[in-house]
Amino acid sequence: PAAKADGSNGRPGVDWRWEHVIVAFDHNGNMIEDWRQYDNIWGRPHDAAISPYDPEKNIWIVDADNHFVTKMTNDGKKRLLTLGTPGVPGTDDTHFSRPTFIAFMDKNTMYLADGYDGTRVIKYDMSGKKLMQWGEKGTPPNEMRPGYFSSVHGIAVDPTTRRVYINDRNDGRLQVFDENGKFLDQWDFGPRPPMNIHQIFMGRDHKLWAADQGGNKMLQYDSEGHFLYAWGTQGTCPGCIWGVHGFTTDEDGNLYTAEVRSGRVQKFT
Repeated sequence: PAAKADGSNGRPGVDWRWEHVIVAFDHNGNMIEDWRQYDNIWGRPHDAAISPYDPEKNIWIVDADNHFVTKMTNDGKKRLLTLGTPGVPGTDDTHFSRPTFIAFMDKNTMYLADGYDGTRVIKYDMSGKKLMQWGEKGTPPNEMRPGYFSSVHGIAVDPTTRRVYINDRNDGRLQVFDENGKFLDQWDFGPRPPMNIHQIFMGRDHKLWAADQGGNKMLQYDSEGHFLYAWGTQGTCPGCIWGVHGFTTDEDGNLYTAEVRSGRVQKFT
């Protein structure tokens, strides 16, 4: 369901129905799969990701409100792995606290942002074995101490430099760590509001892209935090964006954006 302007999600069964929660589309926008057999397990899926190092293209889904991560075959017919305890929040090795996004460093390593309510980054191998974690609870809205978070929302990695980039959303900043959680740098995303950064992504060109729901723009930075470029105009017209929260690309270099305010996906060259 798309969020309303006041931040609510309306009335269950009236404004929206909890059905067809995970669906798959081809590159022309035609729905080709409907995983409604899993509708009852989800609390609020927040991220769906495929490791670029996985030849089988298994799909990892991070469920924020039911506090778990699950790995599925690409066709959705099998659940291969579940991390966390579905429906039960927590901060130990078997529980999450509203996790948000996942990122893959290499064929053996991934990182989970935990999360909306949690304040840690967790490093795993691809079998789901926990390797380490870092992060301490910060004090919003102006926490500046390294390694403290008021929310751990977006996460991106640079496989070349082995750096991990964390969007500390509620403090309006990005923190940079090495692959084992050693603090290296931070930069300010600007005043919040209007800035409200959600997902982030680091490309092979070492440019970091950020989805700014507050400004309804896509923002680009270099790896040292220098602002380079932005585009986007608020609205519901074709090409306008309203509440961009997530984004991804395909093999042809097209960009897909997900908007929580308009409840739609758009495709850009």
